[in-house]
Amino acid sequence: MASNTYDQLPTSLEEVVSLVLQLYRPGAQVSVVKTQETLHRLQRSPEGWRLANSLSNHENQEVRFFAALTFIVKLNTDAKSLGEEDVQALLTTLINWLIRCLEISEGQLVLRKLCSTLVVFFFQFSSSWQNCIKHLIYCVSVGSALPYESSQDAPDVQSMIQQLPDRKAVAIFWFASTLVEEVGKTDSNSMKQHKFHQLMLPNVDDIVPLISKYITDHNPTPDQANVRQEAMKCYQSWVSYSHRAFIDDGLILEPLRTFTNATIMCLADENLYEITMELLADVLSTYCKFFSEDDFQTLFALFNSQWAQERYQRLVQGDYDFDSIQFGLFTLAFGDATLQDLATRTEPQYQQFLTALGGLLGAEGYPVHEDKIFVPALEFWNAFVENMIDSIWSEDETSLLENTFAQMHVTQAIQKCWRKIQFPPSEIFNSWDSVDRTGFKDVRRDFSDLLQQFYLITKIPILDVFITLANKAVENRNWEELEASLFCLACFPDTIGDTEPRDEYLDKIFTAQIFSLFSTAPDEIPLRTMQSFLLLVDGYADYFEQNTAYLPNVLNIVFGTLASPALSYKASRTIQKLCSDCRKLLVPELDSFLKQYQSLNSNSSIDKHAKEAIMEGIASLVQAIPLDKLKLKPLDELLNFIEADIEECFRIIAFQATSEDTSGSAHMNSVTLTADSPALQLGLGALKSIIGIGRGLQTPHDTPIYLDEDEERSPFWTTGEGSRIQTRIASMVNRVYDVLGAHGDIVDAACHVWRQGFRELEPGAFVVAPAMIIQFLLKANFNTPRLGCVIGTACSFVTSHKSNNESGEIFATLVHWISQILQQQDQPSNDPEVAQNGIDFLTRLLSKQLSSLMSHQPPSSLEFLFFFTLKALAGTDPLPKSAAADFWSTFIGLPTQEDSAMQTAIDNVLQHLGPMLAEALIYNMGGQAARSELDKLSDPLKKLVTRQVRSKSWLEAALSGNSFPSDKVTTREKTVFLQKIMNLRGSRGTNHVVREFWLACRGTNFAYAS
Repeated sequence: MASNTYDQLPTSLEEVVSLVLQLYRPGAQVSVVKTQETLHRLQRSPEGWRLANSLSNHENQEVRFFAALTFIVKLNTDAKSLGEEDVQALLTTLINWLIRCLEISEGQLVLRKLCSTLVVFFFQFSSSWQNCIKHLIYCVSVGSALPYESSQDAPDVQSMIQQLPDRKAVAIFWFASTLVEEVGKTDSNSMKQHKFHQLMLPNVDDIVPLISKYITDHNPTPDQANVRQEAMKCYQSWVSYSHRAFIDDGLILEPLRTFTNATIMCLADENLYEITMELLADVLSTYCKFFSEDDFQTLFALFNSQWAQERYQRLVQGDYDFDSIQFGLFTLAFGDATLQDLATRTEPQYQQFLTALGGLLGAEGYPVHEDKIFVPALEFWNAFVENMIDSIWSEDETSLLENTFAQMHVTQAIQKCWRKIQFPPSEIFNSWDSVDRTGFKDVRRDFSDLLQQFYLITKIPILDVFITLANKAVENRNWEELEASLFCLACFPDTIGDTEPRDEYLDKIFTAQIFSLFSTAPDEIPLRTMQSFLLLVDGYADYFEQNTAYLPNVLNIVFGTLASPALSYKASRTIQKLCSDCRKLLVPELDSFLKQYQSLNSNSSIDKHAKEAIMEGIASLVQAIPLDKLKLKPLDELLNFIEADIEECFRIIAFQATSEDTSGSAHMNSVTLTADSPALQLGLGALKSIIGIGRGLQTPHDTPIYLDEDEERSPFWTTGEGSRIQTRIASMVNRVYDVLGAHGDIVDAACHVWRQGFRELEPGAFVVAPAMIIQFLLKANFNTPRLGCVIGTACSFVTSHKSNNESGEIFATLVHWISQILQQQDQPSNDPEVAQNGIDFLTRLLSKQLSSLMSHQPPSSLEFLFFFTLKALAGTDPLPKSAAADFWSTFIGLPTQEDSAMQTAIDNVLQHLGPMLAEALIYNMGGQAARSELDKLSDPLKKLVTRQVRSKSWLEAALSGNSFPSDKVTTREKTVFLQKIMNLRGSRGTNHVVREFWLACRGTNFAYAS
């Protein structure tokens, strides 16, 4: 072909055929793209109709396929150009082609595409081909494309299909399936506009007899297997569509329900089993109202039949082939559809079926890895229990009796699950791939959800089930069963209410026997069993506050597990919880805890997370010491441990610096450390340990607060002996930060050290002088990693700071620092997190120390801060925008100031920036904001309308200005919006009006102006 073939359209049919063949048998990839472009241009050209018709008779199947595709392209692009005569002529052409294909036994590739073409024709000209299925059956029956009007005089469909050959019936099924599937995909607006549901009604009557012919046939011939499969697939498509019709218009396509019983019987046909099973399961799961009561009784009988029992037995005995799993899912779908009856009725058929559903939880093999039915079966039982919860509180005695039966079934199901969630031996579990290992752990979590839900029904007696199993496992030293039992018992702490007689049950599991076992045989006990024991102790740590006899034993066991890397983190968290809950009891043992930690720190490698948790636990004991001066010695010891880690960190860095630079001028700050560097991990661990101490020293939430106390607070922590601890903590944090502050995790951890003191209402080791906080914050600049976290710390400081004579100077310093950072950032979008936190800082300052902001110098810097918030308000980043909305809502809503100069300054800001604020708000409400942002943006608008007399003119100018983003609303609609806003004067209705206007500006609220 000539080199310019792709620049101009082919001039002969032979050239087109050559291009089509090249497309479907490509050589170089570049030519495929060019060929596609050329052929697509050809399809869209005025000659496309004629080309498609010409190619439809070609001897090559791929060319004929392209012909059908060309008809589809033309119908989708140029259908409106056809007159009524052209439409009927096109329909005749397509149907004649279909008949010709059937006569020559055309392959599926072309025949299916041609059926799709006829469906596209229906969508374009549905009013001209309403009874499309009957007309198509009529034409195919007589072997000629008769005019559509002639179908009115055609025999009834039942008569026509009697002599219809199977191969022609298959084509009808393909067309009918594609038709209803495409209608089902139609969006709601198009569905209503074209009344597709109403158009489908007569077609249901026409397709049902043909489907019924093959589904209800009790003596099919072997060569009818294919046509019967297509009939069932077609039926599935129409039933699926019927759900959409029911939801949209409440239409019940009754003809489709006439042979549901026969459909169920098709399960016995091996050729139809898979399709029928899928259809029935889908209907049961999504549209069970489609089935009648008789259908449900037929299904109950089916599940009791020998056929079903054999399949059930194969499944529970470990047959997980596709058809077996499909049967299991079908069984569960029937359970979902009859859930309410299963939970409340006691007839034998319901009880038997519940037993069978419980039996699916006991199928052979490990869940996920082998047993593929366990997960969906567990989902059913979760749904079953949720349904019980919804109905359990009925006062009807009969319902309560029936629910007792349901509880019995759930209890049996739980016992089966208990056995299934037991971990396999480590060598087996570790041989699984990561997906199966994760899936197995997910199963255990899902089972814990079931237990917590069932607890709401049975209350605390459910614990007895697992206490009995655990004690039996202890006697037999069956570690897998013990682990599963302890895991189940550990599911309930957050669920058990304060009024439950919990300790009476826990007394039966926390016994000398179990503590002796875990004390004397630690090497024999598998890690997973020990993990579940730690989980149990952690969950019920407060039990030992009232039951102190075994507390020393528990602590010894838990400390003993810290040396194991696999257990150290969980053990450390358990120690922390025990210390926190039993702090007053354990204060006398504080020295022992410190010695225990020193021994562990010297003899084993405890990671930073474990150190943090243990430090927090020991610090909670320090917090419980009644006299502040007695807290100093143990705090010094804790800080000594941390200081040793810091020194080791610096030693490693100094050694590395010397190794990297032999000039003698090496500096620790010049050393490059990777994320897993031992030095970096030591430094980070040190800061996290300090954070742990800070958390442990915090006053417990249940400690009473005496708001009316007039006693002068002791200066112990501010200027007395305790100030030394504060200075020491600050020094350690600053030293680590100064060397390692280029790493984001270090910055984040250092900030969290200071935040530990912000929530405290009384002086303490972490309630440091503001000067220490300021000194740290001012070290950060625009290049500091995690800068947003640093500014967030400044925000928390502003909120927690108790104002005094020095507050003005402190806040003025911080405003200057924030201003420098934001000016370096320039645009809020350059770092949205920094912008959000910077604006949040300004907002908090408005109510805390307004003068520090309004007196900020120079004036150009103050002006920049206000303009920065306006840029954020008009920007696209959601977090800075939200913060800016809060800023302006707070600023506009400031109370009248006693200082007249201050009030004048506020008024001047609003008069100068009010028009720009209105413009930013209207820009968002004109369609630029996200819908979720509108309520937040409405707040400053409401304040502006109610507090500024010039707000109406500002908003009016913004609505008519060049920056208004939408062309979807008229001047009249803008006027209506403004009138409504002004009339509402900041009431709750403002939010609704804003949303309506935003929708109109987006072009999705056509009735706004009315």
